[in-house]
Amino acid sequence: MMNFICTQSWTPLREAASSASEMVTALLFGETCTLVERKNDWLYVACNHDNYCGWVPDNYVTEKHEIHDDWNIPVLVHGAMLLNPEARIDLSPGSLLPSTLSCILESHKFMYSDARAFVAENHDAVSLAKLFLHSPYLWGGRSVWGVDCSGLTQVTMGLTGKKLPRDASQQVALGAEVQMPDALPGDLAFFEKNGSIHHVGIVLPNQQIIHASGRVRIDNLTEKGILNQSAGKLTHQLACIKRV
Repeated sequence: MMNFICTQSWTPLREAASSASEMVTALLFGETCTLVERKNDWLYVACNHDNYCGWVPDNYVTEKHEIHDDWNIPVLVHGAMLLNPEARIDLSPGSLLPSTLSCILESHKFMYSDARAFVAENHDAVSLAKLFLHSPYLWGGRSVWGVDCSGLTQVTMGLTGKKLPRDASQQVALGAEVQMPDALPGDLAFFEKNGSIHHVGIVLPNQQIIHASGRVRIDNLTEKGILNQSAGKLTHQLACIKRV
Protein backbone atom coordinates (compact mmCIF):
# COMPACT_ATOMS: atom_id res chain seq x y z
CA MET A 1 0.00 0.00 0.00
CA MET A 2 1.24 3.47 -0.85
CA ASN A 3 1.28 6.04 1.94
CA PHE A 4 1.37 9.82 1.70
CA ILE A 5 2.14 12.59 4.18
CA CYS A 6 0.88 16.16 4.44
CA THR A 7 3.79 18.61 4.13
CA GLN A 8 1.64 21.75 3.98
CA SER A 9 0.03 23.61 6.86
CA TRP A 10 -3.12 21.64 6.08
CA THR A 11 -4.64 19.81 3.14
CA PRO A 12 -8.37 19.51 2.32
CA LEU A 13 -9.93 16.15 1.45
CA ARG A 14 -13.06 16.31 -0.70
CA GLU A 15 -16.14 14.19 -1.29
CA ALA A 16 -15.44 13.85 -5.02
CA ALA A 17 -12.41 14.23 -7.29
CA SER A 18 -13.04 17.92 -7.95
CA SER A 19 -11.86 21.15 -6.35
CA ALA A 20 -15.50 22.30 -6.45
CA SER A 21 -16.61 19.31 -4.35
CA GLU A 22 -17.48 19.61 -0.66
CA MET A 23 -14.61 19.35 1.79
CA VAL A 24 -15.18 16.45 4.17
CA THR A 25 -12.08 16.58 6.36
CA ALA A 26 -8.47 17.76 6.35
CA LEU A 27 -4.96 16.51 7.02
CA LEU A 28 -2.67 18.56 9.23
CA PHE A 29 1.07 18.88 8.68
CA GLY A 30 2.74 15.53 9.33
CA GLU A 31 -0.44 13.45 9.25
CA THR A 32 -0.46 10.50 6.86
CA CYS A 33 -2.94 8.71 4.64
CA THR A 34 -3.12 5.48 2.64
CA LEU A 35 -3.97 5.33 -1.05
CA VAL A 36 -7.23 3.56 -1.84
CA GLU A 37 -7.82 4.58 -5.46
CA ARG A 38 -6.33 6.87 -8.09
CA LYS A 39 -8.27 8.83 -10.71
CA ASN A 40 -6.02 10.85 -13.05
CA ASP A 41 -4.27 13.38 -10.80
CA TRP A 42 -6.59 12.77 -7.82
CA LEU A 43 -6.05 10.31 -4.99
CA TYR A 44 -8.77 8.69 -2.90
CA VAL A 45 -7.13 8.18 0.48
CA ALA A 46 -7.93 6.97 4.00
CA CYS A 47 -6.55 9.09 6.85
CA ASN A 48 -4.37 6.87 9.01
CA HIS A 49 -5.44 8.46 12.29
CA ASP A 50 -9.20 7.84 11.88
CA ASN A 51 -9.76 5.93 8.59
CA TYR A 52 -11.84 8.83 7.22
CA CYS A 53 -11.72 8.92 3.42
CA GLY A 54 -11.68 11.64 0.81
CA TRP A 55 -10.20 12.82 -2.48
CA VAL A 56 -7.06 14.95 -2.65
CA PRO A 57 -4.98 16.21 -5.63
CA ASP A 58 -1.74 14.23 -5.88
CA ASN A 59 0.35 17.42 -5.67
CA TYR A 60 -1.15 18.28 -2.27
CA VAL A 61 0.59 15.41 -0.50
CA THR A 62 4.05 13.85 -0.57
CA GLU A 63 4.88 10.16 -0.78
CA LYS A 64 5.83 8.96 2.69
CA HIS A 65 9.42 7.74 3.16
CA GLU A 66 11.53 6.51 6.07
CA ILE A 67 12.48 10.08 7.02
CA HIS A 68 8.87 10.62 8.11
CA ASP A 69 8.60 7.56 10.34
CA ASP A 70 9.16 9.31 13.68
CA TRP A 71 6.93 12.33 13.06
CA ASN A 72 4.98 12.08 16.28
CA ILE A 73 5.46 15.26 18.29
CA PRO A 74 2.12 17.05 18.70
CA VAL A 75 2.05 20.81 18.43
CA LEU A 76 0.68 22.66 21.43
CA VAL A 77 0.98 26.27 20.34
CA HIS A 78 1.01 28.00 16.98
CA GLY A 79 4.52 27.61 15.60
CA ALA A 80 6.35 27.46 12.31
CA MET A 81 9.00 25.59 10.40
CA LEU A 82 11.30 27.83 8.43
CA LEU A 83 13.25 27.45 5.22
CA ASN A 84 14.26 31.09 5.24
CA PRO A 85 12.54 34.31 6.35
CA GLU A 86 10.57 34.44 3.10
CA ALA A 87 9.42 30.80 3.03
CA ARG A 88 7.72 29.21 6.00
CA ILE A 89 5.20 26.54 6.91
CA ASP A 90 2.86 27.64 9.69
CA LEU A 91 1.57 24.87 11.92
CA SER A 92 -1.73 24.35 13.68
CA PRO A 93 -2.18 22.55 17.01
CA GLY A 94 -2.43 18.82 16.33
CA SER A 95 0.22 18.83 13.61
CA LEU A 96 3.00 16.25 13.78
CA LEU A 97 6.66 17.19 13.80
CA PRO A 98 9.95 15.42 13.13
CA SER A 99 11.91 14.58 16.25
CA THR A 100 15.06 15.90 14.57
CA LEU A 101 15.95 19.58 14.56
CA SER A 102 15.71 19.77 10.77
CA CYS A 103 14.37 17.71 7.90
CA ILE A 104 14.45 17.51 4.12
CA LEU A 105 11.11 18.08 2.39
CA GLU A 106 10.97 17.88 -1.39
CA SER A 107 14.70 18.68 -1.65
CA HIS A 108 14.42 21.67 0.69
CA LYS A 109 15.92 21.72 4.16
CA PHE A 110 13.53 22.96 6.82
CA MET A 111 14.41 23.72 10.41
CA TYR A 112 12.43 24.84 13.40
CA SER A 113 11.95 28.51 14.07
CA ASP A 114 12.81 30.02 17.46
CA ALA A 115 9.10 29.69 18.22
CA ARG A 116 9.25 25.92 18.04
CA ALA A 117 6.00 24.50 19.32
CA PHE A 118 6.00 22.57 22.56
CA VAL A 119 4.89 19.00 23.13
CA ALA A 120 1.40 18.82 24.63
CA GLU A 121 2.32 17.40 28.02
CA ASN A 122 0.38 18.14 31.20
CA HIS A 123 -2.18 20.25 29.35
CA ASP A 124 -5.89 19.67 29.65
CA ALA A 125 -8.57 19.72 26.97
CA VAL A 126 -9.88 23.10 28.12
CA SER A 127 -6.62 24.99 27.64
CA LEU A 128 -5.94 23.19 24.37
CA ALA A 129 -9.38 23.95 22.94
CA LYS A 130 -8.91 27.63 23.75
CA LEU A 131 -6.00 27.71 21.29
CA PHE A 132 -8.70 27.62 18.60
CA LEU A 133 -10.78 30.51 19.99
CA HIS A 134 -12.16 32.78 17.23
CA SER A 135 -11.06 30.40 14.46
CA PRO A 136 -13.70 30.53 11.70
CA TYR A 137 -16.11 27.66 11.24
CA LEU A 138 -15.21 25.53 8.22
CA TRP A 139 -17.05 22.35 7.31
CA GLY A 140 -14.45 19.57 7.33
CA GLY A 141 -11.81 21.81 8.91
CA ARG A 142 -9.39 20.71 11.65
CA SER A 143 -7.01 23.69 11.95
CA VAL A 144 -6.86 27.16 13.47
CA TRP A 145 -7.54 28.56 9.98
CA GLY A 146 -10.91 26.82 9.89
CA VAL A 147 -12.49 24.09 12.00
CA ASP A 148 -15.85 22.40 12.44
CA CYS A 149 -17.37 21.23 15.72
CA SER A 150 -16.15 17.62 15.61
CA GLY A 151 -12.80 18.64 14.14
CA LEU A 152 -12.27 20.82 17.21
CA THR A 153 -13.05 17.99 19.61
CA GLN A 154 -11.09 15.39 17.63
CA VAL A 155 -7.88 17.45 17.48
CA THR A 156 -8.17 18.76 21.04
CA MET A 157 -8.80 15.37 22.61
CA GLY A 158 -6.09 13.86 20.41
CA LEU A 159 -3.59 16.25 21.95
CA THR A 160 -4.50 14.84 25.37
CA GLY A 161 -3.89 11.30 24.12
CA LYS A 162 -7.55 10.37 23.54
CA LYS A 163 -8.28 9.18 20.02
CA LEU A 164 -11.68 10.17 18.64
CA PRO A 165 -13.36 9.35 15.32
CA ARG A 166 -14.08 12.19 12.90
CA ASP A 167 -17.80 12.97 13.22
CA ALA A 168 -19.96 13.94 16.19
CA SER A 169 -22.34 11.08 15.36
CA GLN A 170 -19.39 8.69 15.78
CA GLN A 171 -17.84 10.39 18.80
CA VAL A 172 -21.06 10.11 20.83
CA ALA A 173 -20.68 6.32 20.91
CA LEU A 174 -17.55 6.64 23.09
CA GLY A 175 -17.22 7.11 26.84
CA ALA A 176 -19.62 6.99 29.76
CA GLU A 177 -22.65 9.23 30.01
CA VAL A 178 -22.80 11.74 32.87
CA GLN A 179 -25.61 13.98 34.00
CA MET A 180 -25.42 17.75 33.66
CA PRO A 181 -24.84 18.43 37.40
CA ASP A 182 -21.91 15.98 37.37
CA ALA A 183 -20.26 17.29 34.19
CA LEU A 184 -16.58 18.21 34.48
CA PRO A 185 -14.34 20.41 32.34
CA GLY A 186 -13.13 18.34 29.40
CA ASP A 187 -16.31 16.28 29.06
CA LEU A 188 -17.96 16.25 25.63
CA ALA A 189 -21.48 17.64 25.25
CA PHE A 190 -23.53 16.40 22.29
CA PHE A 191 -26.53 18.08 20.72
CA GLU A 192 -29.36 16.74 18.60
CA LYS A 193 -31.66 17.92 15.85
CA ASN A 194 -34.60 15.86 14.62
CA GLY A 195 -33.36 12.93 16.68
CA SER A 196 -29.83 12.89 15.26
CA ILE A 197 -26.55 14.05 16.79
CA HIS A 198 -25.36 17.05 14.79
CA HIS A 199 -23.13 19.10 17.11
CA VAL A 200 -20.49 18.62 19.83
CA GLY A 201 -18.49 20.84 22.16
CA ILE A 202 -16.18 20.66 25.17
CA VAL A 203 -17.48 21.43 28.65
CA LEU A 204 -15.76 24.31 30.44
CA PRO A 205 -15.88 25.35 34.10
CA ASN A 206 -18.79 27.44 35.38
CA GLN A 207 -21.39 25.82 33.13
CA GLN A 208 -19.84 27.03 29.90
CA ILE A 209 -18.92 25.29 26.66
CA ILE A 210 -16.41 25.90 23.88
CA HIS A 211 -17.61 24.87 20.43
CA ALA A 212 -17.40 25.75 16.73
CA SER A 213 -20.54 27.52 15.57
CA GLY A 214 -19.87 30.36 13.14
CA ARG A 215 -16.51 30.54 14.88
CA VAL A 216 -14.94 28.84 17.87
CA ARG A 217 -16.71 30.53 20.76
CA ILE A 218 -17.59 30.17 24.43
CA ASP A 219 -21.24 30.08 25.43
CA ASN A 220 -23.34 29.05 28.42
CA LEU A 221 -24.33 25.40 28.81
CA THR A 222 -27.71 24.63 30.35
CA GLU A 223 -29.70 21.45 30.89
CA LYS A 224 -31.65 22.33 27.74
CA GLY A 225 -28.66 23.15 25.56
CA ILE A 226 -26.39 25.99 24.48
CA LEU A 227 -27.42 29.51 25.41
CA ASN A 228 -25.74 31.88 22.96
CA GLN A 229 -24.33 34.72 25.06
CA SER A 230 -24.49 37.40 22.38
CA ALA A 231 -27.91 36.47 20.98
CA GLY A 232 -29.41 35.54 24.34
CA LYS A 233 -31.24 32.48 22.95
CA LEU A 234 -30.98 28.70 22.93
CA THR A 235 -29.17 27.55 19.77
CA HIS A 236 -28.53 23.82 20.29
CA GLN A 237 -30.59 21.16 22.10
CA LEU A 238 -28.59 19.04 24.55
CA ALA A 239 -28.70 15.29 23.89
CA CYS A 240 -26.12 13.94 26.37
CA ILE A 241 -22.75 14.52 28.00
CA LYS A 242 -19.98 11.93 27.70
CA ARG A 243 -16.73 11.46 29.61
CA VAL A 244 -14.17 9.89 27.29
